[in-house]
Amino acid sequence: MLIRVEELDNWKRKLRIGLPETAVQERIDELFGELAKRAEMPGFRRGKVPRDILERKHGGSIKAEAIESLLGGAYAEAIQEAGLRPLHDPTVEELDESPSDGQYLFVATVEVRPEIDLKDYEGLPFTERVPIITNDDVDRALDELREGQAELAPVARPSVEGDYVTIDYTRVSEDGEPIEDSKVDGYPCEVGKGGIPPELDQALLGVNPGDEKKVTVTYPDDHHVEALAGKTIPFLVAVKDVNEKRLPPVDDDLARRIGRFETLLDLRVKIRSSLEAEAKAAARRRLEEEIVAELVKRHPFALPESLVEDRIARMLERLKKSGQADGKEIDESEFRGAYLQVVEHQLRSGLILGALAEKHGIEVKTEELEARVALIAEQHGREPADLMKDLKDTDALSRIEDDIWLAKVHDLIVGFSNVTTEEIELPRREPSAASSAGEA
Repeated sequence: MLIRVEELDNWKRKLRIGLPETAVQERIDELFGELAKRAEMPGFRRGKVPRDILERKHGGSIKAEAIESLLGGAYAEAIQEAGLRPLHDPTVEELDESPSDGQYLFVATVEVRPEIDLKDYEGLPFTERVPIITNDDVDRALDELREGQAELAPVARPSVEGDYVTIDYTRVSEDGEPIEDSKVDGYPCEVGKGGIPPELDQALLGVNPGDEKKVTVTYPDDHHVEALAGKTIPFLVAVKDVNEKRLPPVDDDLARRIGRFETLLDLRVKIRSSLEAEAKAAARRRLEEEIVAELVKRHPFALPESLVEDRIARMLERLKKSGQADGKEIDESEFRGAYLQVVEHQLRSGLILGALAEKHGIEVKTEELEARVALIAEQHGREPADLMKDLKDTDALSRIEDDIWLAKVHDLIVGFSNVTTEEIELPRREPSAASSAGEA
């Protein structure tokens, strides 16, 4: 039973909890009964060892086990009685060895979710800035689609920027001899686009099939392949072929090749519609971020260090498991410094949005979750019931539910804000390479 709750700070509570002596004794009796069934001692048959002998030998450990087994339930009841929402498991201390006034007393210290005093969050002014989609934007998107339909054709001339050159290359020793098992055949290179080391890029300008060159490449210290980082390595390069990229004409045939479009106009209409939807979605995300940032600014509170460190530790663990570290050892101190403010903002915004959701009764209904799973199933050609069965009790289903919850909370905060929508013109960009290259 809960005796007393002491508030140590906004996050931490100390609970003094009592275990009834009668409950402890009942549990002791249960454990001795279980022990008696299997106990064996010289002079006694299995299961016939007297209780007093068992108590002399195992009394202390049985009592400790009995109390330990009851702590969890007593703590859970105390938390519920106090109306607290713990963030972590408690630290248990000051456990009495003997009962006092019919109870074994212990202290549990726990960090809890704080009560956030929500205020001044309705009617705040924000501007949603939606970019205007122009014909130039449609042209650039069409150029990108056109690039995907380009074909490579061999040419009987020296290579120029934008050509695709296929090479074989071999690492060579300091005396110019090829190193065994280092040859790579048929490696494609786009010339002059920065996708290959600059020394190789320069060497492949003006080459013809059959040319051979010795190219020395110096790799940067932070190269993603640790074995190459900071090293200068000579290669023998043999040119196999030179191809130029040929773009198809911008016409109705291109539209039919790209998708189910009868005319180029149909394709352009679809591109504009998609770009406008993307622009509106991006503007909405920026608006939501601005509102959340303002809510965090208006509701300052300190975060417990353990909550921050736990989040950073989980981020580090995911980074290591995903292989994004490229085999390099991660400087955890540097990582923490780089992401500390990001983590603190995420935690504060999550707690504030959670408080708003609770205040306004935002929750994910079963039918909403089922509808989202059905949509995902349709996209992957599966039956909704089968997918739901596979997702049940998994992190993936929890993430889907979290996404729905977050979208509803974002709708809430946008809804109680005073939002003005403004169409804006984006700075004009340079024409893409495809549009300036012309048609082959």
